[in-house]
Amino acid sequence: MHAFTTVTPPKIVFGWGAIQQLPGEVARLGRRPLVVCGRSLRSSGALERILTELRAASLAPSVHENVPPEPGVEALQACMDAASDADSILAVGGGSVLDVAKGAAALAGTGATAREYFAGKAIPETGRPLIAVPTTSGTGSEVTWVCVLVDHESRRKASVRGPGMMPAVALLDPQLTVSCPATVTAYSGMDAFVQAVEAYTSRGANPMTDALALEAVKLTARWLETAVREPEHGEAREGMALGSMLAGLALNTSRLGLVHGLAHPIGAVTGAAHGLLCGLLMPPVMRFNREAAGPKYARLAEELALTPPRTYPEAAADALLRFTEGLLARLHIPQRLREVGFDAAHLDWVAQETMPSGSTKANPRPVSQEDARAVAESCL
Repeated sequence: MHAFTTVTPPKIVFGWGAIQQLPGEVARLGRRPLVVCGRSLRSSGALERILTELRAASLAPSVHENVPPEPGVEALQACMDAASDADSILAVGGGSVLDVAKGAAALAGTGATAREYFAGKAIPETGRPLIAVPTTSGTGSEVTWVCVLVDHESRRKASVRGPGMMPAVALLDPQLTVSCPATVTAYSGMDAFVQAVEAYTSRGANPMTDALALEAVKLTARWLETAVREPEHGEAREGMALGSMLAGLALNTSRLGLVHGLAHPIGAVTGAAHGLLCGLLMPPVMRFNREAAGPKYARLAEELALTPPRTYPEAAADALLRFTEGLLARLHIPQRLREVGFDAAHLDWVAQETMPSGSTKANPRPVSQEDARAVAESCL
């Protein structure tokens, strides 16, 4: 067994109705929180309710809203600027909102710009304390120290990571995900499933991440379709929220794989939803990885009851592949890149951009630039 280090938030609060604990958790960390959110929190009325509760707790919140999906470097800079007078940050939203808020918590007031950090400047060890409250079940961003951004000038999508981005509190209330549109539930849920599989098969996996990722695969595989079709199904929403969070805890240590290595540059070119691309890319990457990850794919197939015990590993891995393809079809997620506007002219650039990714480097089978191009080309 090789040595490993696992990093998690100091506190995780999980449960139906957990949002009621939010004012107390915020008050522990500061008196002037910056509330970071997307466009929908105000329109739903949730933002005003949160602000009212924070003010009732004698806090003085300010607001930075309209964080876009698939945020760019400029979105992080805007949040960093807004955080200059805040002593803590409260992020309420999907993965994009949480990522931008984590970046601002670590980087605001450092004297350097978002673009400098995106270019490789070292992330500070500490920053403003942050509470992460996810409203989708997918990225696991509430328990990771990663911020994913797009540089629209260079069309480069990559992650910025460091300990200063780790939330002080991850507060997960599955009830907050009930209002998600079906497509958001499907795409974000597919991201959670893929992250769990990739964390389980990653070269950086260890016994602890295996336990987390395996349970995450089981939860997301069991509950994703129900959450999409029956949005108010409480057990499905709880299962997806827990599965997403467990996958995030796993990947924070193990990293991911070629799906995410490819999804970032393809997303930068197409603007397609990240979870959609992860789902689309999963089957061809599984075929590529089968010779290296076959035994673990077989274990997943057995745990999901896709095959009888002691099934020949290759047959069990095939069963997991068929399950994944069937899940994509039932969720109406495209399985060809041309369906999301990707053109073969971008293949060489995507393959080149895939190689520096930490996800690509953690893939269970070593990946060459030619391999990356071939996998992307196979799903045109």
